[in-house]
Amino acid sequence: MLLNIIAFIVGICLGLVYSYSKYKAPYVEKRIDKLALASAIIGGLIFNLSPPIGSLFLGFPLGMRPGYGRMEFLIGVIIAVLIYLSLKI
Repeated sequence: MLLNIIAFIVGICLGLVYSYSKYKAPYVEKRIDKLALASAIIGGLIFNLSPPIGSLFLGFPLGMRPGYGRMEFLIGVIIAVLIYLSLKI
């Protein structure tokens, strides 16, 4: 459990550093970041197998600057849940 929390915090910090280094504009741009989307999908799929690694990947888009990463997180988790449900059938 402690390892999950530590990995999640590290993912949040990495997302924050990434978003501040990539996006210079103080406003939210209407586009989806491919790295954050991939991180959310991978984190959603891996979370069932290895929660610490999944927490690291899920923390990345959640830790981005305010306004960034929220759509990527939602799209990634929805795609991951759909893939997970389709594999369970």
